[in-house]
Amino acid sequence: MNEENEFGPRSLDANEINRLRQLATAVKADLSRSGLVVRDAGEEPDRQTAPGGLEIDLDQVDDEAGGLWLTWELHPAVRQSVREAIQQGRTNDPVIQASVDVHERTAEAIVCMLNAVGYEAEQSDASHRPFAVRVLTGPC
Repeated sequence: MNEENEFGPRSLDANEINRLRQLATAVKADLSRSGLVVRDAGEEPDRQTAPGGLEIDLDQVDDEAGGLWLTWELHPAVRQSVREAIQQGRTNDPVIQASVDVHERTAEAIVCMLNAVGYEAEQSDASHRPFAVRVLTGPC
């Protein structure tokens, strides 16, 4: 770990950030070749019109949340339907359960895909990243 920082969280060291950047590049290439739409976090500025797909996020904070994360994004129309159902208090709306199911199954599938081509990846158990996949290592 890096030395203490009185101004907030510490960043990962430069070597680890470089390793994760290389890992992110490899993951993006391998999953794109598998036919998935893959983009870097923040790459698409308009989330209202951005197509669904896989988003790669490199969290550079040196804590349990740091590392390389993959998150599945549904189509904007589905995201809007979920948002409306929640805002209107329709917590039992089928669109909410369907989106949860899709996120869960997609995370499972992504882990399986990554494992098949030699990566070590796991589904998140963190409440701040539900349904996310954490990529730990690349193929040897």
